Amino acid sequence: MTTSAPSPIPLGTRAYRGRLLSPLTPEGSRNQGAGLRFIEDALLLVTPDGRILSAGPAATTTFRGPVLDLRPAVLIPGFVDAHLHYPQTRITGSASGPLLDWLERSVFPEEARFDDPAHAAAVASDFTRRMLMAGTTTCAAYSSAHAAATDTLFEALDRAGLRAFAGLTLMDQGCPEPLRLDHREALPAMRDLIQKWHGKGEGRLQFIVTPRFALSCSRPLLEAAAQVAADHQLFVQTHLAESPAEAEAVLRACPWAIDYLDVYDRLGLLGPRSLFAHAIHLSPRAWDRLAEAGARVAHCPDSNFFLDSGRMPIDEPRRRHVPIALGSDVGAGRSFDMRRAMSHAFDSALCLGTRLTPAELFTLATLGGATALDLQGRVGSLDPGKEADFLVVRCPDHITTEEGILAQLAFASDESTIQRVYVRGAQVHPVD
Repeated sequence: MTTSAPSPIPLGTRAYRGRLLSPLTPEGSRNQGAGLRFIEDALLLVTPDGRILSAGPAATTTFRGPVLDLRPAVLIPGFVDAHLHYPQTRITGSASGPLLDWLERSVFPEEARFDDPAHAAAVASDFTRRMLMAGTTTCAAYSSAHAAATDTLFEALDRAGLRAFAGLTLMDQGCPEPLRLDHREALPAMRDLIQKWHGKGEGRLQFIVTPRFALSCSRPLLEAAAQVAADHQLFVQTHLAESPAEAEAVLRACPWAIDYLDVYDRLGLLGPRSLFAHAIHLSPRAWDRLAEAGARVAHCPDSNFFLDSGRMPIDEPRRRHVPIALGSDVGAGRSFDMRRAMSHAFDSALCLGTRLTPAELFTLATLGGATALDLQGRVGSLDPGKEADFLVVRCPDHITTEEGILAQLAFASDESTIQRVYVRGAQVHPVD
């Protein structure tokens, strides 16, 4: 690990001084952590193009330029929210579960409003603002079924400077008419959005193929989604086995499938770029198949509790080395704050007899999310060479140790303040 800046230091390099806490990026793309690094007094050097030049002790780092002294704040990687819904921003906390009832009563009526450009723009602005306030620098977001609203979401993400995967939500059955998107309409809409946005913002923005779930998509629509993903080498995000009633309904609709996962598998939507949210009610066979295919899961404990969907057995993916990310799942999730997601993940695991450490939770919310989205070589930790996505967090003055900071982040988020947010070295919150 490089601890001092190489010479010469590029002109325009910026220096930030404070405590530093970060996961260590291990060898091997599917390993989600190799411990943590804590430096009591660190100097983080960021090049003009937004990459980390060095992250080491201030006393042994040679730098003769101005230094932004942020002490006693701690510098940490930005949070990764691997599952949330932009059009549900304004119905966060609407208690009308369980899942299928909640979709019908709360979600679908709100998402139908996104054919209104003014509503879509207002919510997109609120959505990005709330993520930045929570310290989320990377997200995987569902849009509505409206191509124009999805375009509006990308515009807002770009303006905010966020790193994001976002996709047009695909539905053509089991939903209100204003949300139906026939596969013959979906294909050109997706291709237009890919051409306009995928890879833009110097790679910050990516289009992700987004069938809502098997129950809301016909076979032709799922096959079209798989084709677009394969043609453009894109990630796919969808829901999997969130509730027993949902899983039973999927098998009634798809009697040719072995189980819920098999629907996606047979239609070309299971592979190394597949991100499945929830994954609560899966058999050992399904978990084995996820691992074999190289797929990833987004664990959303808050919404699972809120909708009484169940608890994901986190040891199942861990023992199979399936990459795990955390998701807020706003709006069934009740907060954009990934520190709350850490706390809920602890509770969920404890209910099933597993005690996650604060270090494990912190890694899930940072490097774990980056790994699940194949970004571990770019973000998720404060290693030299990575892009400088980081937060400045102020803990209470009496919190000075690595153990204390981790406990604050995972279990006492109300006691710490996210003061600044940076993406690729640019301050994106607060903005003057």
